[in-house]
Amino acid sequence: MTGVLRVLLLLAASGGFPPVLWESFRKEDLPPEAFLEEGPGLWERLGYSETVRNNLARLALAGWPEREEERARRAGVRLVPFDSRDYPRGLAGTPSAPLLLYVRGKWPVAGPSAAVVGTRKCSSYGWRTAAEIGRAVAGAGGVVISGGAAGIDGAAHEGCLDGGGATIAVLGTGVDMVYPRGHEGLFGRIVRDGGALVAEYPLGSPPRQWRFPERNRIIAGMADRLVVVEAPLKSGAMSTARHALEAGREVWAVPGRISEEGCAGSNRLLFDGAQPLVSVAEFVSVAFGRQLGLFPPGEERQKTPSLTEKEQRILSVLKKYGERTVDNLAVECTMSPADVFSCLALLAAAGHVFPSGPGRWSAVPR
Repeated sequence: MTGVLRVLLLLAASGGFPPVLWESFRKEDLPPEAFLEEGPGLWERLGYSETVRNNLARLALAGWPEREEERARRAGVRLVPFDSRDYPRGLAGTPSAPLLLYVRGKWPVAGPSAAVVGTRKCSSYGWRTAAEIGRAVAGAGGVVISGGAAGIDGAAHEGCLDGGGATIAVLGTGVDMVYPRGHEGLFGRIVRDGGALVAEYPLGSPPRQWRFPERNRIIAGMADRLVVVEAPLKSGAMSTARHALEAGREVWAVPGRISEEGCAGSNRLLFDGAQPLVSVAEFVSVAFGRQLGLFPPGEERQKTPSLTEKEQRILSVLKKYGERTVDNLAVECTMSPADVFSCLALLAAAGHVFPSGPGRWSAVPR
């Protein structure tokens, strides 16, 4: 075991927030071995709370790092520290990225990704939509990332698996725990079918209310883009959306009924500039750069189709004037917003344009 991993295992079980604790230690510019050699005196100097200091002393005395590493080995759980080449690249660049990931299943899970999140108390329409998005992402060779919870999360995971894809569940418990209990079968299927269960918490960590908001930053950081399907204003999904925006990720939202409290958050995201997901096929085409069903996963495009007159018109405007919204393009190209969006989806699939901001599009530089 490396000195860094030993420290990370201790911090993960300390009762504090590991990224903050580690940053304080890192600023001292000391070797990892000094963390235990200097012990309580160093921890007090670093500003660790009395509770954290006592926990660290108890864990170190009990040989916690070695015991936890052995438990992980027996359980088939991999430990992925932040300095590993298999640590998610996108997550590494986000604020307060976890120092250590516990992973059960295949790792790394390769492919472009979309996080799909939403309320646990979803409507039947929301469940079907999340499952359809999951299947479509899988069909395009993508990976679905979600939180393993009931409702929208579970639907997205199941849809991806039904579509033959791999999915990642980021848990608010240890990766050896099943929460909710009804997802034992789903979690087993995720692992068997080439996906993974991921957490930053030690093995055996039970569900605690504060852990689920914490794990939302991991969902947002690991994914290339985020889709919100039915979310109240105050919800974990909205927390995940905020993390995604802070990390510079694309945020999409499925429009919902304005009279439904369970859609108030996702509708607010649309009002604030999130990209509207009005067609699953168009979403996958735009987000993953291929037209759904035309380019099977793993196959490269052999021929770029010629552009229609409408597509050429839109592309010319973007090349001449730069970034534009759908409404801008509708006026400047004398087209309906629906036609503009359809053309943008096809242009994105052909590699001519890309979403350059919430609701904004630009031509790919040549």
